[in-house]
Amino acid sequence: MSTAESAAGAAVRQGNARDCVLSLREASGPVSVAELAARTGLSRPTVDSVLQDLADSGALLLASPAVDRGGRPGRPARRFALDPSSATVAAVDLGERSVTCLVSDAVGTVLARTTVPAETGDHLAAAEEAVRGTGHAPQCLGLAVPGILAADGRIAQSLALPDLVGRDLAAELAQRLGAEVVVENDIKLAALAERHLGPPAESIAYVQIGHRISLALILDGRILQGSHRLAGELGSQRGMRWTSSSERGRLTWSTGDEAFPLLERAAAGDSAACQEIDAFCAEIAPRLATVLLTLDPELVVVGGGLSRAGETFLDPLRRSLHPLLMSPDQPDVVPARLTADGSLIGALGRAFEHGSARITGVVGVPAPWPALLRTPTRRTAS
Repeated sequence: MSTAESAAGAAVRQGNARDCVLSLREASGPVSVAELAARTGLSRPTVDSVLQDLADSGALLLASPAVDRGGRPGRPARRFALDPSSATVAAVDLGERSVTCLVSDAVGTVLARTTVPAETGDHLAAAEEAVRGTGHAPQCLGLAVPGILAADGRIAQSLALPDLVGRDLAAELAQRLGAEVVVENDIKLAALAERHLGPPAESIAYVQIGHRISLALILDGRILQGSHRLAGELGSQRGMRWTSSSERGRLTWSTGDEAFPLLERAAAGDSAACQEIDAFCAEIAPRLATVLLTLDPELVVVGGGLSRAGETFLDPLRRSLHPLLMSPDQPDVVPARLTADGSLIGALGRAFEHGSARITGVVGVPAPWPALLRTPTRRTAS
């Protein structure tokens, strides 16, 4: 057999295994070989082979067969399910003042959540404390960081956490926890979560507007990184300012650093507040329009604190943005589904993708995105 034929055969086997894992994960209960064959369109011998491999990897449970066979002779069919306890997966979101961890089992059911302060400035120590505080030892972990990653995975720039610049966070945290760790920018992870949990779209411009404005791009369903992982990092342009009143990238308002009082007044019909929101949208719209005409996304998803104001903010943004696009086909501007925890959910999904082989024994199994939104059965804090 040639190398090409061998590779093709391996790809087919991997695809068969992935289909079986997805069918098992989506089933409402344990399924038989015949049922799994029907669900996947694979032959029974092929399904048997896949189930044996899954059992060898520890990802499979043999469920107790139903006793009642309606008087039919013979043994009841064996039934199989994925073993939720075969692995745990974690996400950690590094914030300036605190670190949050979310842990799920192997099928995506969230088990625990912790948030710990990062008062000492040692964010990796806080991350380790947050993970251990859940009472679980994850095999795979996704780490969301507020900064730009270099091609080698080290933090190249971070205004929020400058002490992390130059460090290989994946290697350091893996050594602390004995887990497989994947690191990604927090805004890009929030965009990834919106791509899977928000309105259906393969291309998204995700704009997070809170104390700062950050941008992440999804193209063909994947995070757009660019040659140097700088796609969407407009803040890396020297001298760039989103607004005339921003200070080192931080937004300021007539109400100070917080926009909520202003948005409340605008929602109540205060004309001065509405004018300030209109002026803000008019300032940021030209740069956004340039990005939209470069990427041509299906959606503009607005996340962060200002998205919680709903149409009080989104409507003036549309009115400033859409007239700049001389085309009948304009992307809609919608609020993020995840107004909080977008980066955390994105990091958990990314950990599932990255650690698929370790979690299920099969490479390339997509994350169980909808399951990641379920309420944790246990919440801890310190």
